[in-house]
Amino acid sequence: MDQYDGKLAVITGAASGIGRALSKRCAREGMRLALADLNSEKLDSLASQLEAEGVTVLTHSLDVSNAAEFKKFADRCLSVLGVPDLLFNNAGILRVGEAWSHSADQWQKIMSVNVMGVVNGLNAFIPKMLEEEKPAHIVNTGSVGSLVAATGMAQYTAAKMAVRGITECLANDLAAKNAAIDVSLLCPGPVLTSISDELLGIESGREEQDPTEHLMAGQPDFITPEECADRVFSALRERRFWIFTHPFNQYINDMTRDIVEGRNPVYKEVQFDK
Repeated sequence: MDQYDGKLAVITGAASGIGRALSKRCAREGMRLALADLNSEKLDSLASQLEAEGVTVLTHSLDVSNAAEFKKFADRCLSVLGVPDLLFNNAGILRVGEAWSHSADQWQKIMSVNVMGVVNGLNAFIPKMLEEEKPAHIVNTGSVGSLVAATGMAQYTAAKMAVRGITECLANDLAAKNAAIDVSLLCPGPVLTSISDELLGIESGREEQDPTEHLMAGQPDFITPEECADRVFSALRERRFWIFTHPFNQYINDMTRDIVEGRNPVYKEVQFDK
């Protein structure tokens, strides 16, 4: 699927960051939008901007970890706008700290949002997408952490590695059914969004800002959410499973050789390909 005009995109975590940029990019492609986010104020603000440009937008305040609420969102979307052509399971949260420093409740919270939020999205929409038997594409947002174990990132890495496993199995399951649904795993590198604020020690809950005003704007490797969304659509048109906003092939090659040869892990920072 490489033509999107008039088609329907469903996006979770749509009110800020990558989700917001994907929403705007889908609108530029001429798509209708069903947008969900826990922050209803930011979501309504985005919807007002898009509607002023003539975009059809349905919004829903949603905690993606709540399966019953996700189903309500899906039922409303299916009833009002129909079956999605693009499904972005994008909502996620980030917390940093040493592997032993988080409580059981904190572990449960990040898993419920980052992992079960994806599962709930798949359960809510895929049966109808299969019934429709039309070309479609599902994008689950993982991370560089879907492949790399970094210091201070145990919770996030565990969740995003789980998303990788779910997404790979999903692609196999759909291929076994000869379904006309493509699948991608989005693995963003450094993007100028509020989810990176925890890493930088910035107080959370700030108002949405111009990414060019972010503390890390202009730093090597960091890209804007809009650049991320552009790279996503380039990958979608090429029907790529792996969507790396920042390729790190040498690191992956070295890591794979370590695994094959049974070498013990040695910490090293990811170096993105130039």
